[in-house]
Amino acid sequence: MSHYSEMNMSPGATCLAATILILATTPCLGGQSAATDLASRIRVVETNLRPGDGTGWTIEDRMAYYGVPGVSVAVIEDGRLLWAKGYGLKQAGTTDLVDTETVFSVGSVSKVGAAAITLQLVDEGRLDLDRDVNDYLARWNVPSNELTAREPVTLRRIMSHTAGLTVHGFGNYQPGQALPSLVQILDGTPPAKNPPVRVDLLPGSQFRYSGGGTTVEQLVIEEVTGLPFAEAARRYLFEPLGMHRSTYANPLPAGHGNIARAHGPEGAPRALPRGWEAMPEAAAAGLWTTPTDLAHLIIALIESYRGGGDTFLRHETAKDMMTEVPPGIYGLGPELGGEGPTRNFVHGGVNDSYRAFMAGYLAEGDGLVILTNGPRSSELIFEIRRAVDLAGWPSH
Repeated sequence: MSHYSEMNMSPGATCLAATILILATTPCLGGQSAATDLASRIRVVETNLRPGDGTGWTIEDRMAYYGVPGVSVAVIEDGRLLWAKGYGLKQAGTTDLVDTETVFSVGSVSKVGAAAITLQLVDEGRLDLDRDVNDYLARWNVPSNELTAREPVTLRRIMSHTAGLTVHGFGNYQPGQALPSLVQILDGTPPAKNPPVRVDLLPGSQFRYSGGGTTVEQLVIEEVTGLPFAEAARRYLFEPLGMHRSTYANPLPAGHGNIARAHGPEGAPRALPRGWEAMPEAAAAGLWTTPTDLAHLIIALIESYRGGGDTFLRHETAKDMMTEVPPGIYGLGPELGGEGPTRNFVHGGVNDSYRAFMAGYLAEGDGLVILTNGPRSSELIFEIRRAVDLAGWPSH
């Protein structure tokens, strides 16, 4: 399913782990001693995963325990990508190593990218966050009812999951399965696997997570730009931020290369023969990316929020993005936590065969990205986050 949730975990198959390391800011750290200190802190992360019993385990131990073949991590410190590293295999049973250019499916983390595109269009004056979205739509409209007659469905409400729209998440599509169009997804007609996206709560009255709402947002972006969503993402997000390995193309073309393959609960490859599922609900769940590319997005949002200079978003737009929309705890795209100097933004991602996590800390300029290609890795991600915190980088 394309949504974010905690999953139950149990022991699984072992996997080989291997690494490629980037010291992205070593020249800024004060020479060899700083590089040595950084290497020592990374080693703390790699050898101090703790499942709750106080025992320290290596990341390879825990990958084997959860049956997760591949993991990729990036850490941001003071507004810079500090280090990134890949562990394990793109596909179990091979010697094909994960590196920092390997792309993973990131599930609902995709929504943060979609929000960034929407806010770029807001900054250009092409979208209004508080206007009825039907004013932008031609191919399909949010069906009217007594609820929408009282309160409109707006982008602000869609992006904060307060629009009253249905459909929490989506099922992924296996190789050979027909993919639905965007309108078929919204109407819940075959070959779409989901029910129709409709308003059944008064817009603005309640928080309810809705991937269906993000799919309406995707249609708005397509209608306003006149571009397929994947092309709009390239123009408004990936190229401006140098996210050169990222794409919303679904199914992901094999020619993209260096792809983390899908795996089942016990760590065995699946979605064969291609090796990965498709997510046609691209804005909600279809992003393929790397931790280093996501780090560029996190850094850009932090810089925009802090203001000053030439930033990705206008300062006021970024502040709007990082402000909760009542009655929920989400801003415009990410979930928000803390206040003032502790303000942070996070999002997790769950697709059938992948798990992902991203976080940014606005005052410190720090951040974290963890991507995996196994469905039993939610607890593994939490353990890595705790180890990152132990090494002195904020992770929760």
